[in-house]
Amino acid sequence: MIPHVDTLILGGGLTGLSTAYHLQQLGYTDYLVVEREQEPGGLCRSFQKEGFTFDYSGHLLHLHTPYGKKFVKTLLKNNLRRIKRESWVYLQNRWIPFPIQANLYALPCAISHLCAEELLQKGPSTKPHSLKAWCISSFGAGLYKHFFRPYNTKLWGISPARLTCDWCGAFIPRPTRQEVLRSLTKKPAKAWGYNTYFLYPKTGGAGALIQALTKQIRYLRLHASVTQIDLNSKTARINGTLFRFNKLVNTLPLPQFLQLLKNAPELRKLALALKAAPVLVYQVAVKGKGKKFSWIYFPDKKDPFFRVGQQSSFSPENAPKGCRSFYIELPGNLRPTKTLEKQIWNSLLQKGIITEYDEKLFSFWQKLPTAYALYDFKRASVVQAVLSKLEKQACYLAGRYGKWEYSFMETSILQGREIAKKLIG
Repeated sequence: MIPHVDTLILGGGLTGLSTAYHLQQLGYTDYLVVEREQEPGGLCRSFQKEGFTFDYSGHLLHLHTPYGKKFVKTLLKNNLRRIKRESWVYLQNRWIPFPIQANLYALPCAISHLCAEELLQKGPSTKPHSLKAWCISSFGAGLYKHFFRPYNTKLWGISPARLTCDWCGAFIPRPTRQEVLRSLTKKPAKAWGYNTYFLYPKTGGAGALIQALTKQIRYLRLHASVTQIDLNSKTARINGTLFRFNKLVNTLPLPQFLQLLKNAPELRKLALALKAAPVLVYQVAVKGKGKKFSWIYFPDKKDPFFRVGQQSSFSPENAPKGCRSFYIELPGNLRPTKTLEKQIWNSLLQKGIITEYDEKLFSFWQKLPTAYALYDFKRASVVQAVLSKLEKQACYLAGRYGKWEYSFMETSILQGREIAKKLIG
């Protein structure tokens, strides 16, 4: 007899677990979460190594809704720290407070006045569609040239002229032109951005949230690899065994999921149009005290990385006393080599992020092949077409990777809740 479950949830990351949790909260238990790894969490996992706690690059809690705050605090209780952001842009051998567009006073005079002059020039009257046009329209060609173009080219792997601005609103602080110009002579009166303060677990890293959430989930199957989905017959092949389902929730990376579909050549073809920006992460543990910060952005071409975060700054429990740890994010097309490691170390040394007195304890690499869904000009129409076709077959997409979008951890939590309500109907 073929096993049957009413709702099959693919992926035991934050979104999949949130969906299961909220189904249970609604009194519904005929579901199964399947996760191919030996532990849940996806990229939201944490792990310990020689007394240090590491995340899969930066995973911070930016909570903006009453429910999101209540959900996290219910699970983590007192295991939370509220942290004030200490973030910078390193440009022209200077530490510029983040965001650069609200701190022109900290730039070299020649660059800051050029940025102001470019901002005063009248821009195009049409609505910007590319990331390049959006940045120039918002902040002027000078800031685009010195920061937004080189930084985003590093991050996304392609020119901002080939990217849409669909994702910008929530993630790039946008002071008015008057506020940008005012920052030529004085510091801004307020902190800009969605992440001026954020939450982070005291112990256990970002994965502490996953561990607390997993304890609430009744039906989770680990080390369960999905190799085929047939939406017509409502069957899934998991570890070689056929399962039947009535409704399906996908949180796996959307292109990967579409390639699993049987008898769906049109959807499999659409998967080929969805691209990702991979990220290579270099994790480093050092012994020694130094400048404390949250993260720093690096637009300059001479630096191989685009962002450096200090993992140990998020919680004293993330590193032994007298030690620090860093996650260093690089374009995903680079290859981990000893030469690259030496280049990174020398660059950090030159900037004073580490000092000659620091002792490198250990380091290791992580590859995140689908770190960012690429917001090229095909993405929106393809995702919408896929969503429309799948929902007609009781198949729902959710989460940063399931919906192929750029979003917060809180968004994953909330989308799990929304999908659960939709499933109950």
